[in-house]
Amino acid sequence: MSYQVIARKYRPAKFCDITAQEHVTRTIQNSLRMGRVGHGYIFSGSRGVGKTTAARIFAKALNCQKLMDDPEYLQQVTEPCGECESCRDFESGTSLNISEFDAASNNSVDDIRALRENVRYGPQKGKYRVYIIDEVHMLSIAAFNAFLKTLEEPPPHAIFIFATTELHKIPATISSRCQRFNFKRIPLEDIQNQLQSICDAEHITVEGDALQLIGRKAQGSMRDAQSILDQVIAFSAENDHDGAISYQGVADLLNYIDDDTMFDVTDAVMDGNPSKMLDVAQFVIRNGYDEQDFLEKLVEHLRNFLVVQNLSSTRLVERPDAVRERYQRDAGNFSPFAVMQMVDFILQTQKELKFQFEYQFRFELALLKLIDIVQSVPVVTDAPLAQKKKYLNSL
Repeated sequence: MSYQVIARKYRPAKFCDITAQEHVTRTIQNSLRMGRVGHGYIFSGSRGVGKTTAARIFAKALNCQKLMDDPEYLQQVTEPCGECESCRDFESGTSLNISEFDAASNNSVDDIRALRENVRYGPQKGKYRVYIIDEVHMLSIAAFNAFLKTLEEPPPHAIFIFATTELHKIPATISSRCQRFNFKRIPLEDIQNQLQSICDAEHITVEGDALQLIGRKAQGSMRDAQSILDQVIAFSAENDHDGAISYQGVADLLNYIDDDTMFDVTDAVMDGNPSKMLDVAQFVIRNGYDEQDFLEKLVEHLRNFLVVQNLSSTRLVERPDAVRERYQRDAGNFSPFAVMQMVDFILQTQKELKFQFEYQFRFELALLKLIDIVQSVPVVTDAPLAQKKKYLNSL
């Protein structure tokens, strides 16, 4: 049997398995219990947060025979049973009551007209025919207009579930006729816990810091995190410790610049040490790191200083405990105003580097300039309120 990637193998099969989207699953389950199922839904949110998965589970639940026949199961469990004929057909990919379309490749008026013709026919089994349209924002304006009348007055057996990463591209005439659910980015802790569960199930030893690094790289996307984990498992297969996943192994694979390098920058600024700063620049260039990516991580590093300075706490700093302690310790070395001045300069440098020649020299010069910025800032106990608001609003 061919290998199945982690993102598919561990794809949720029930509402309770969906991570960090309880506001969506709870509403859907309540609508099933009350029999208040709408005809149109829009699931929006960033990539890999569970939109299509939730749509598929919802579609399976709508035709689950046990949910229809057993009122007690409907009220107390409200999950697709996975055992009735409808659920088995869905899981084997042979269900005629659930249709999935990719609007990115089927976005013409003719495609929507064919869908409209199909909608007229009722379900062969069960109660509903469910149409899941992924990346619905890719439909043309003409296609949206062709679909409008069907969505406004659909047959009683038809339910439409639209998934999109760009809600603003959907015409108001469409979105106003649907129930809209916004899927949140998945918190780092939840991603880390899910990855740990997968590693336990796969009998893989892994360091907690390594999973946290994968989660940070995924930026709130569970699917991205699982795809990275697949790569890391393959990379670590020849590890001396039975394929154990280490933090350093993950950092090497992802070409990740670790926190120590970021602290080297702020240490060089604090010490006024241009030689140390040039060493950091050479390290970045010599190891083939992307300079723009480095500056982006440097902004995040400085953001963590500002968080500690303004909250007197590291609770919003997503790092291992040892790194959090270092942020707490080093935050007093700079005034908030000096940190914001550095952030403003780095953001401006990111824009200018795209159009500059002598790329390496400009990058080195930018890092050296950080020392001058801090040394030229007078020692103050706090930053002006307007400067604080300007930065915090930009986050």
